[in-house]
Amino acid sequence: MKSREIDSWATVFEAANIDEANIVKGLLESAELPVILEREAVAAIYGLAVGPLSEVAVKVPQELAERALQLLQSAPYGVVPEE
Repeated sequence: MKSREIDSWATVFEAANIDEANIVKGLLESAELPVILEREAVAAIYGLAVGPLSEVAVKVPQELAERALQLLQSAPYGVVPEE
């Protein structure tokens, strides 16, 4: 996917690390929403799991952002996106 295409996607959740991001991604994908994860390359290269460089943005197409946010707010275990 090209960089400018990713820029048109909306961030619906800021995960603390890749594990948390994958859980949220799975939840959204189970509702048949397309999802991409965006994080700093250095986190992937060095395997960072804590700290600001380990944060991961969970993104969906702009037109599906409202639906994704509704799903996250109604999810069990308190998965609530940041505002």
